[in-house]
Amino acid sequence: MVIPFLSFSTADFLLIIIMICGNCAFAPLFSLFYCSCSFARQKELPHKHRSSFSLAILNLPSFPVYWFGFNLHCCYSRCFLLLLLFGSVMLNFFVQAEMSNLLPIGDIMPAMKNWSCIITVQEKQQVTNSMGTPTKKQKFVFYDSEGSKVEGIIFNADIPRMSPMLQVYKRYKISNADVRNIPLKFQTAELTKQWMITSKTVIDEIDGDEDIMPVQFAFTKFADLAEYMDDRSKSVDVLGVVISSLAMKTITKNSKQSSVQKFVLLNEESQTVLLSLWDDFLNNEGQVILNNMQSYPVIIGRRLKVNNYNGVSLSTCFDSALLVDPPIQEARQLKNWAMRNTKSIAEIIDAKSYIKYNPALSLKRDKKTTLICNVTPSQKTAWVKAKLSFEHIFQKYWYMSCAKCYRATAADYGIEFTCNSCKEKGAAMPRCRFDIDLSDDSGVIPASIFGDLAETILTFTGLEAMDHFNQNLELPLEFVHAQLKTKTFLVHIKPVQTQLADARQRYTVLYCSELEPQFDCARLTNEPESVSLSTDRQTKNDQLLTVGHSGSSSKVRLRLNQKFDETETVSTSDLDSPDADSKKKAKLDQWQKQCLYLQRISLRQTAVYQLAVFYSNASTKDRYYLLSFNCCFISIIAIESF
Repeated sequence: MVIPFLSFSTADFLLIIIMICGNCAFAPLFSLFYCSCSFARQKELPHKHRSSFSLAILNLPSFPVYWFGFNLHCCYSRCFLLLLLFGSVMLNFFVQAEMSNLLPIGDIMPAMKNWSCIITVQEKQQVTNSMGTPTKKQKFVFYDSEGSKVEGIIFNADIPRMSPMLQVYKRYKISNADVRNIPLKFQTAELTKQWMITSKTVIDEIDGDEDIMPVQFAFTKFADLAEYMDDRSKSVDVLGVVISSLAMKTITKNSKQSSVQKFVLLNEESQTVLLSLWDDFLNNEGQVILNNMQSYPVIIGRRLKVNNYNGVSLSTCFDSALLVDPPIQEARQLKNWAMRNTKSIAEIIDAKSYIKYNPALSLKRDKKTTLICNVTPSQKTAWVKAKLSFEHIFQKYWYMSCAKCYRATAADYGIEFTCNSCKEKGAAMPRCRFDIDLSDDSGVIPASIFGDLAETILTFTGLEAMDHFNQNLELPLEFVHAQLKTKTFLVHIKPVQTQLADARQRYTVLYCSELEPQFDCARLTNEPESVSLSTDRQTKNDQLLTVGHSGSSSKVRLRLNQKFDETETVSTSDLDSPDADSKKKAKLDQWQKQCLYLQRISLRQTAVYQLAVFYSNASTKDRYYLLSFNCCFISIIAIESF
C-alpha cells in the first residue's frame, strides 16, 4: 500500500505488530518472518540499488529483533524498532517511486517516455545489410514474465557497442528505448512493435537463475519438411539434437567466397536431417555447437529454409536464428532422451546414412506427380511417374570419380590423388553413371542417373562396367531392357544447367522407386482427367517427341488413350438398346483396326529413326546405298498410306 510521502511494505507492518505484541511468545517468530520478507524484498530490487547501505537496512533487523524479542518493554529496544521502521519506510518509498515506472511489454507504446521493462533475450540474429543500402542492422527478440514479445534492433555504429551487452537467455532492465510500430507488411502475430536501442539506451543486467521460457514454439516435424521444399516464401522452425558434423567447405557463391558446414540433426523418431550453417552462423553458434558436441547440444532453428539436398535438408538464411540448449521443456526432454540412447546414436553415426538420399522424409505413398509435358526447367525439383529406357543410347555406363565427393577426375583407378573439388586425398574409383529417357503418355525427357540408383537399374557395379569397357565388351543388358519395358517408376528429378547439343533440357535423377502394379494403374492426385495442352506447348512437345524412337511411340500412346477414352462418352441408352451387342462389336472391330494401323505407323517411324542414325554414322560410300534404300522405303510407305 502507498500513503502520501510514505510507503509501507509487509515487513513494515510486521514491525508494528512486534511492537504491539510486547514480550509476547510469538515475537521471535514475527522477527524471523520479517527477516525472510526482507530477503525477498532484496531480490526484487534492481542490481544497482543493492548498495551496502540498503543491504544493512534490509538484513540487520533480524538479529537484534530476535535478541530483544523477550524484553520489548526496554526503551532501547523500542527506539531501535522505531528507527528501523522509519528507515525501512523511507527506503521503500524511493524504491516504490522507481518501480512505478516498471511496465510490461504490452503496456509500452510508441513515443512513451520514462519507462522501464525487465526482459529476457530470446533470439539474437546475425548482423545483416539492408537491401539496396549500406545500413547494417541486428535484430533481437525480447520477452517478459507475461510471455509478451517485442523486437529489438540496433543500427550501424551502435552494433559493436551495444550488441555485446545483450546475450541470449539473460535478463535485463531496459529503459527509455525508442518505441515504434513495425510496418504492417513485416509484422507477425507475435511482433508488432520495435524497440530501437542506441548508445543512449539504459541497459542493466539482472542476476538470477535461468528460468523456463514462458513462450511457445510451433515446431515442424521432420516428416513434414518436404511440404516446404524450395519455397522461398516459407520457412520452418525445428527442434533437434546435434549428433555429428561434416567437414567445413569454402565455396564461391554469387562471386563471393562463403564458408559452410553441415550438422546432423536427430529427433526422437531417430530421423536425421542435415542443417547447413553459413558464414556468421558457423562462426558464432556453429562454434558453440562444435565445442559442446560430446554433450549432444539441442538447438532450435528458427526461420530455416528447406532444400532438396539428399531429399530434404535445412539451411540458414539472413533472418534465421539458432538457439543452442534453450531453456524450454521440450529441449530438456530431448537432451535427456539423447543421453539415454547414446548407443543407438553411435550406430546412426557409424552407418552415416544421413549423407545419402532419405526417401523416408521426401517420399510418401500419395506423392503428387507432374506429367512430363508439364515439367519445366524453372522447377527446382519434380516428381514424375515414368518408364525408363536406354536401349537406344550408346554409352560406357561409368566414369572415374573422387571417392569422397564423387567429382569426375582424370586419375587412374586406385591411384591416390588430391581432389581439386573437395581438397581431400583419396583413391580414384569408378562410379556408375548413364543416360536414360523418362517417358509417359505425354512426352519424354532425357536424364542422367548416378551411383547406387544407377547400379540398381543396370544390375552392374561401376567397377564391372569399367572392366567390360576396358575389354571392349558390351554389357549383357537384354534382360534389363526387357524388364524395364514392363515397369513404371516414381522418379524425383532436378534440372541441370548444361543442355544437350540439340538444346534439350537435361535432368538428374535424385531418386527412383518402382511402382506397384495397382498403384501404377491408379490416377494420380494432381493429374487432370484428360491431357489438354496449349498450342505452343503441344508444338514444343511434338518436337521433343520426334527425337528418338521413344518419342514416336509416346505420340501413338497418347492417341490411343484418346481413343480409349471415348468409351466414357458412350450413352447408357445405347447400352440398354436391343442392338447394343452389335454396336459394341462393330465399335471394337473399328478400334482394333485403328490400333493395328497406329502400331504399323509407330514401327515405320522407328525404322526411319534407325535409318537416320545409321546414315549419320555411315561412311560417304555407304550413304549412297542408304539414300537409295530410304527413297524406296518412303515410296512404299506412301503407297500403303493411300
